[in-house]
Amino acid sequence: SSARGVVTPEAVLLELDTAGVGTRAAAAVVDLLVQGTALTLVAFVLVLIARVSETAAAVGVFVAAFAALLAYPCLCEWLLGGRTVGKIAMGLRVVTVAGAPVRFSHAAIRAMLGLIDFWFPPGGALAMLLVLGTPRNQRFGDLVAGTLVLAERRTSETTTRAVWFTVPTGWDDYVLRLDTGRVTDEQYRLLRAFVLRTPSLTAPARHVLATSLCDGLGRAAALPLPAGVAPDVWVLAVAAAHQRRLHTVVTAGAAHVAGR
Repeated sequence: SSARGVVTPEAVLLELDTAGVGTRAAAAVVDLLVQGTALTLVAFVLVLIARVSETAAAVGVFVAAFAALLAYPCLCEWLLGGRTVGKIAMGLRVVTVAGAPVRFSHAAIRAMLGLIDFWFPPGGALAMLLVLGTPRNQRFGDLVAGTLVLAERRTSETTTRAVWFTVPTGWDDYVLRLDTGRVTDEQYRLLRAFVLRTPSLTAPARHVLATSLCDGLGRAAALPLPAGVAPDVWVLAVAAAHQRRLHTVVTAGAAHVAGR
């Protein structure tokens, strides 16, 4: 796996590990076994159906292939929080590049482009080359859908997980208008790390760290702390606004590709 460490201002490391070729290949093998077993059982049924109606059997073959190749990965990742049976076995999870849980659109794009990643001759080579050659170990489907496959690691400090940040009460309209275009990936990772660790911080530590983050946002991203606003509330607002911005960009790009 490829470690993406994020050090918070209090020198706490929040590790975000993207899954490498080995664990992703192992998860794919498990999923292939599940799909192959299901198709074998269906084949026995289709043989019996073919004795009565060859047309019905042919339709059954098409439906079974669609279910195995597209419906299985798409519905599993959508309904099981970014996981298939293989990913559960290997401790992997798909999340968006903004660190949020995947939605149906993300899972559908990944499933459709998985046909290219895994079945385009020579099978699986394209996916392997892209995972090895991209900074965040993304195959073609991940790049288009705007997703990452994480190797979930539990530590005494924190657990890597997909989180959709809640907008502070009364800030919905403000967050929608907030322009976070100059927030860098590194700044966002620091914001995310802080927000995730907020429940475990004392009030003084939370204030000091949030103030430090606000100072950085003011200097580098031209986002000054508004007068009279608590720094930790402001950090959450910026994190939520930027996460929604990333999600909007990715969703729009995925919809454009799907509609082509």
